[in-house]
Amino acid sequence: MPTELAVDTLIPLSIQERKAIILHHASLIDVINITDEDLHNAYKLGKVIASIASAYFKYQIEQDNLNETVLELEAQSSLIRSKTDKFAEKFIEWLKEDFERKNAILDRHPNPINLFELCGAKLLVTSNSVTRTLSTKMGLLWEDISNISPYVIIPEFEFGIKITGVDIVILSEEIVKFAQLKTLRGTLTGSQIPRAKKELGIHQNPLFIAAFDLGQWTFPKNPNIPRIAGKEFWNSIHIDYDLVENNVRNMLQKIDKAFAELAAS
Repeated sequence: MPTELAVDTLIPLSIQERKAIILHHASLIDVINITDEDLHNAYKLGKVIASIASAYFKYQIEQDNLNETVLELEAQSSLIRSKTDKFAEKFIEWLKEDFERKNAILDRHPNPINLFELCGAKLLVTSNSVTRTLSTKMGLLWEDISNISPYVIIPEFEFGIKITGVDIVILSEEIVKFAQLKTLRGTLTGSQIPRAKKELGIHQNPLFIAAFDLGQWTFPKNPNIPRIAGKEFWNSIHIDYDLVENNVRNMLQKIDKAFAELAAS
């Protein structure tokens, strides 16, 4: 890197000011070794973040230790519950609006376009779109929960930048790792796998993560890109997996109950 970026320079700044400095340093980095032009920017941003990550993690961990650590179980539980409760509340609001929209459309256009509409099966009419939307939104929730830990950096949250193919940066076993974070082991479709391998492969110490150890792996074993799931991931960032699972279970049961009540009304 042409000039060294000091973490002390970034810490007092706003996210937008941090972003401007990081983008400037990224613009100075050579990408001659990266053949895929679509990943040039991701490589540059990754290099800048990698250069400051160890010091940034040190700062976050020191700050956590100065205060009542968020890694204490009671604090973790409270923070995770707050995030899952907020998610459930917002999603149930979206559900109500979605039902109202679909009912309004059916009232205006009474001619059914599928068997579910013909039979008035409201739950089946909406279930596909609801589960798809829920799955998409939950992907961001895992980032939000993981960000409780001082052993995690979310580039978008901390610096206002998005690194293509990298959701989180973690400090695990004293090593800075650039990772994609998915919900399940089988989240990736066949067409997404080559892209994920390319996106992660440009970074040092890449990692593929499934938040929950469920399903069959679709991301293949790769000697250069390890994969971890569930408890192994959460424990690596010092978050208690059982707390995550229990709070997510309560959240989804609350959403499921609201969905059933709306469908029955």
